[in-house]
Amino acid sequence: MIRVCHLTSVHPRFDGRIFRKECKSLSVEGYDVSLIVADGNGDDIVEGIKIFDVGTFDNRVKRILRSSQLIKKKALQLDCDIYHFHDPELIFTGLALKKSGKKVIFDMHENVPGTIEEKSYLHPLLRIVFSFLYKKIEIYSVKRFDGIVSTRESINERLHLFNKNIVLITNYPIVDKNISRNYDVDSTICFAGGVSSNWQHKEVIKAIENISDVSYNLAGPADESYLEELKKHEGWRKVNFKGKISFEEVKSIYRNSTIGIAVYVYSKNMDGKRGNLANTKLFEYMNWELPIICTDFSLWKEIIEDEIRCGICVNPYDINEITKAINYLIENPKEAILMGKRGREAVLNKYNWDELSKKLISFYKDIEKIN
Repeated sequence: MIRVCHLTSVHPRFDGRIFRKECKSLSVEGYDVSLIVADGNGDDIVEGIKIFDVGTFDNRVKRILRSSQLIKKKALQLDCDIYHFHDPELIFTGLALKKSGKKVIFDMHENVPGTIEEKSYLHPLLRIVFSFLYKKIEIYSVKRFDGIVSTRESINERLHLFNKNIVLITNYPIVDKNISRNYDVDSTICFAGGVSSNWQHKEVIKAIENISDVSYNLAGPADESYLEELKKHEGWRKVNFKGKISFEEVKSIYRNSTIGIAVYVYSKNMDGKRGNLANTKLFEYMNWELPIICTDFSLWKEIIEDEIRCGICVNPYDINEITKAINYLIENPKEAILMGKRGREAVLNKYNWDELSKKLISFYKDIEKIN
């Protein structure tokens, strides 16, 4: 039996992509799967996957320096055949495992050079320098790893010259085979995820200020200062803020809402106005038959408006556009329901994890053949 070990110093042990999709798919296929995390919740075995915890640290610097060393030590102790890591800060751990004769895969979730250039806490000159240095380290490493998994086309386009064994595995959802939408509810917008300024919550709250009989179900971890800023707006009275909740509670929000909203800013991490499919939010809404209001990224617009016709794409900075989109779906409930049903059908037939799981297994079979 091939022994596989996934490594993360940042993500939670039950991360949707790492544990629920990749690790479980590999385990079902017959691989012996381990997962090394740094969350302080101890070792465990869940659904046949062995979880090893190296502990948590109280600040970012300690986490990067100390957890990387502990993860490398534990990884070498496990003596697996294939190592699959998920965080840029584990690049040197990956290189060390490669030097020890192991097969190593780098799973690239984000456009890291782009995100570095947008770090507001760094001096603009330092952003450019750090982004440049990371690109150099990234290219050096990618050339040496056995394979690269990425969540977006832009990563493949940037790095395929340095490693031909690169595969695009986006974040399509694990489809709920049976859902129970509640159509007998008042007009309700929903969002579940990181409550940050990138998701334009302030603009959405402003957009609903003058829309009668609408509410905003908002759930997820939030920075306290950002939350206080949102509360200052008149539209906050229409917000039902849930805070951080369980996955089952998220399902309840989707079940009892009428519109899913995903208005994200144009940014380098989203490949400018092009967008990418690394985030699962669109597909979660489609899975729950929710019509969508989202950013008019060219890739999103191609899928949401042109291909499936399951939502409305808007300029994320234009409050009037957001307001008009919300009003249209409220005033045309039959069309909104049809949009939701078209989205659900697309997820069942195409945009689902089952198809990507086959792609992941095929990729692993190729990794096994590498001498």
